[in-house]
Amino acid sequence: MSHPFSIGQIKFDPDQPPIALQPFTFSPYNTQNTVTHYEAFWGLYLPVTTTFRVCDIWRSFWVQRLLWDIGGRLVFGTATVKQTRNVHSYIKDMDEEHQLYHQSGSFVRFLASWSSFAPSLAKRIAQLTRDAAQAHFWHRKEINIVDAWLADLHSVGYSFPSIVSPSPPRSIIQKRAAVCVTGLTECIEEAWALSHVAIRKRLRGDIDTFLFLSSSLIKGPVPLATRLKQARSYSNSTITVLYEDRVIDPKIPTDCHPEFQLANGAPIPVLGYLQQLWALAECYDLMKDYEKRFNIRYQLLIRTRIDTVIRLPPTLERDGAFNVNTTLILPRNRYFPKVYDDGFALGPIELVYHYMKRWDSLRHCPTDGVYQPGIHLTRYLDRLMNVTVDPEMTGAADAIKHGPNSCH
Repeated sequence: MSHPFSIGQIKFDPDQPPIALQPFTFSPYNTQNTVTHYEAFWGLYLPVTTTFRVCDIWRSFWVQRLLWDIGGRLVFGTATVKQTRNVHSYIKDMDEEHQLYHQSGSFVRFLASWSSFAPSLAKRIAQLTRDAAQAHFWHRKEINIVDAWLADLHSVGYSFPSIVSPSPPRSIIQKRAAVCVTGLTECIEEAWALSHVAIRKRLRGDIDTFLFLSSSLIKGPVPLATRLKQARSYSNSTITVLYEDRVIDPKIPTDCHPEFQLANGAPIPVLGYLQQLWALAECYDLMKDYEKRFNIRYQLLIRTRIDTVIRLPPTLERDGAFNVNTTLILPRNRYFPKVYDDGFALGPIELVYHYMKRWDSLRHCPTDGVYQPGIHLTRYLDRLMNVTVDPEMTGAADAIKHGPNSCH
């Protein structure tokens, strides 16, 4: 929210449904506009041996870890108040937040790895307080004050929730395919919704969709707020991530002389191209993290763009060179037949991994320094595997044209 491109631009959707965090996922919350249910009343305790700017954030992490043991969840919903900020010193705030900037990562890692066999929540609260003090996340004086807080809760007849036994290991859920959709936040209904239907008609089995979209394009015929709302409200998505472009470093060697342009070819917007490769790698990691969290295994991975209405053969269930279970399949490049099209890809996870993680390959300078997208993709994949080009598929060439009557 403090990103230079974001200041004054962020607006929250009042219609956004509540979001509940899964165990092993942390997000800070403070003491403002927060509702605490009876079962979590014990979590109203605020640490007193940290600074004022740290206490509620440290409490939020501490509470979240203990919620997991009682089957509780932290839920974020829309605001129910309007806050008028009072004048205060940001420099003083920064000084008091020093611990947040330097220890938040180590604190949540400590909490994620912490476990207890204590039979009651009260005993686990006391144990975690002691363990956090021993790890120097707050002062040892906190231990006596928490013990007094627990005694007060018992004295007024508060009933602590019971510990929930951990669920037995789940069997792996096999799913047919994951789809990574990248690009700018636009053209959901005009392009991706049509491509989504086309894929589902041609590929059997369960398919999950991951939208990983940049929200940094402010200008356009459709207002950014409208495009963001369309993306957030799009229902056929397993996970939707709307991110802001950031400074990224592909780590191209300093003694390399990279060439991104083709003679007589269309100009390449290099920064946009690098953001695209970074987003592909991030979307792949998002999909793998989802697999791990929910004990899922995808057989296939599809990569496509948000602004492209892809053309596909009548079915994707084919044999031989076009077998999606064994082969990486790419569309033909309509304009440069000797290089691969970079707008669509389909194949088994282990092969599409290389396609999606090209970002990591940029740190190795080609002998001739050529990083032109089509040439670099072709050389990179040809070194690793056999690729099938499907003449019935199209990718980037079918992106919706830019213009005042278009979605971008």
